[in-house]
Amino acid sequence: MSKLELTPSNYSSVHLRVKYPVSGINEKEFTFEKHKSQIIGWATNAVNCAAELHPNSTIYVSSDNNDTVGYLLEESHFAQHFLEVEKRRREGLHSPPLVIKLVARDYSQENHHVEFSNNKEAEGFMSVFEDMTIMGLGKCVAHGLGGYGRLAAALSGAECVVAHRGRHAKTCSDVLAKNRANFE
Repeated sequence: MSKLELTPSNYSSVHLRVKYPVSGINEKEFTFEKHKSQIIGWATNAVNCAAELHPNSTIYVSSDNNDTVGYLLEESHFAQHFLEVEKRRREGLHSPPLVIKLVARDYSQENHHVEFSNNKEAEGFMSVFEDMTIMGLGKCVAHGLGGYGRLAAALSGAECVVAHRGRHAKTCSDVLAKNRANFE
């Protein structure tokens, strides 16, 4: 956690279960590219929800799909926003009041789902346990479908939680749009 600059109870987490078998998604045939527009919508709402819950905190990102994590950290408008803020700071310019910094563990290897994986050795699931531990040590959790994100929310104390996808989901506002409007 020190490598990610995370201090317990001082960051939020987002969990995206994008392969959950609904809306035409088949876990075994899933590809990020095939469902990219849906995933971007879910991921954007998840980060907006976490930022509403705990403004200006670092947000730890976890997913059952490493391409989703990569999109958020490298391509999303949140990633671009953070790079822009850092550039402004280096140049000594005033930065916006809301800063969204996304972090994740090494996501080069995709998390195995315990139920569907051919792997039955505990070592093969270490990244799953690592994600759960990190999310559980945070202050707030924005979770989607399935029980994994809800378990992380329970481990965190369940006092700062929002469902970003599912039957009881909240559609959160675009925090960066509000930020830009207040900054300009």
